[in-house]
Amino acid sequence: MVYIHKFITEDDVNYYKNKSNEDIKELIDKTFQGHREIIGLPNGDINVLLKQFREDNFSEYQRKTEWKNSSTKVLNNDGKVNTYDTKTARFDFVNKWKQEEGWHQKYMIIVDKNYKILWIGRHDDGQFFISVGEKIYEIQYKHKELILFPNICNEDIYFSEENSKKNDNIIKKYYKNMGTIRFSSLKEARDIFQKEKIKVSISLDEYFDKGFFYKGQKWNINWEEYHGYHNITILISILEKKGLFCLEIENITYPHYGYLLLDLDKYEIVEAKRY
Repeated sequence: MVYIHKFITEDDVNYYKNKSNEDIKELIDKTFQGHREIIGLPNGDINVLLKQFREDNFSEYQRKTEWKNSSTKVLNNDGKVNTYDTKTARFDFVNKWKQEEGWHQKYMIIVDKNYKILWIGRHDDGQFFISVGEKIYEIQYKHKELILFPNICNEDIYFSEENSKKNDNIIKKYYKNMGTIRFSSLKEARDIFQKEKIKVSISLDEYFDKGFFYKGQKWNINWEEYHGYHNITILISILEKKGLFCLEIENITYPHYGYLLLDLDKYEIVEAKRY
């Protein structure tokens, strides 16, 4: 199978920069039978176009919507639920031929009352926010996986109501980090957050008893079609218990329930049991 690059994202542009013009022409002629529009080459002199895409800043990550105001609730490890102002906007790659990737990724920035950035990242379905003091983490649950992402913009950086370009540049600086995830142990997570500033996904298999994540009697061959594989188990609540985060999980194919106690001071799962 041939992966089709389209001269839009930074990675795609670099892919073609590593090829000669003759290699690109051969790709169009032999693989795509002369249909250069498949890889996004517009009408015009092909030699001029192939020269243009090699120019600096041919493709740029741009904001496609205005910054919008909303709010986000964050559960702190003292049990308080704090509400913070939130800024959201969508970004996409656009090249000098006015072509767009079409992804329009949504980003969010959580700020305090002085507009200091407390968390920055992608806006995703199924994400929640917890905090230890002022340190905010995104937390997501997928079947047998716990995803964590702290604030990687950890300098004293502020959102500007007057200078949208400044805010855009913060997204451009960190967007690659926000879209990168590493499978790791919780023990390794602190190091990854500090050095690589990316998300981590932690397997929960080893923490629960052997049958907790198994498919139960409600599961059948149509389950994945109707529910999706990741819905065998679901997160039903996040609570605070004595400074720890208690995540309650349900296996909806049996059903049965369990919980885990997460200590984000020590980066440990203190306990994980079936109710």
